[in-house]
Amino acid sequence: MTAIELMERTHALLQAGEMIYAARQTGLYQIGEAGEAQNLYQRWRPGEDLPTLAVAVDASRDLLLAGIHGGVARSTDGGRNWEAIAFRAPPPLVTCLALAPDSAGLGYILAGSFEDGVFRSTDGGKTWRANNHGLFDHSVNCLALSPGFADDSIVYAGTSSGIYRSENGGKLWRDKRMPADDETVLSLATSPDGAAIYAGTESHGLLHSTDSGESWTRLLETDSAVNAIALAEDGTLVAQVDDAARRSRDGGGTWSEIAAGGVDCLLLDERGGQLILALSDGSLRRAAL
Repeated sequence: MTAIELMERTHALLQAGEMIYAARQTGLYQIGEAGEAQNLYQRWRPGEDLPTLAVAVDASRDLLLAGIHGGVARSTDGGRNWEAIAFRAPPPLVTCLALAPDSAGLGYILAGSFEDGVFRSTDGGKTWRANNHGLFDHSVNCLALSPGFADDSIVYAGTSSGIYRSENGGKLWRDKRMPADDETVLSLATSPDGAAIYAGTESHGLLHSTDSGESWTRLLETDSAVNAIALAEDGTLVAQVDDAARRSRDGGGTWSEIAAGGVDCLLLDERGGQLILALSDGSLRRAAL
């Protein structure tokens, strides 16, 4: 395993081409292949810490979006210049972002917030409106778009009391029944073919559905929080359980340990074969799947 030294705690990781983006307590960091890291906010707000919980990137348009208190930070030139886009009052805390790369124009984007539900943009993040019809729990922890979102407009939202599904891009939501009532869903992932959805919960393990969330099976029995999920093209499944990372190569039948602890969040390398771990000691490490 190789290590990349950084600073501060990491809330989210995202990869775009050769770059990794880390949403951190002090800002949004861009990390190159050699491990060099820069806080992209420093030209915008030099010397100021700006906690960032989520990041979305459309590299083809040099569009960067970061979830901050009150709305999003937005850049249209790859992070050289920024503007703060405020959502409606009272200012929400944006916890997650989901961008549909195949949508028309500048991109279709959804933002989940801590207590104010889901916001939607259809102009690349310039303007936003709340879309919470049918979403009875406004504490949104995670979002997952269907791999075929450009055609089916399906999106899932994980909340403090369960999962909601939308079939029209987040305009209208319907709650899905979970094995236990009021399950807090912390992480979501969909299979590459869209046939399955995975849900990491706070105290009921890792759940799996192959019928759009109508029924669920438990793949990982634990009363610890499943904070992140990664699914490789070969079917390898990775779950972050509290601050540890576990791997299954047989669809959740058996699990082995990748990291015993100290994991803030994780990311599957799009180029395959590796897992990127953001550790609580301030480093990024790559581990073989």
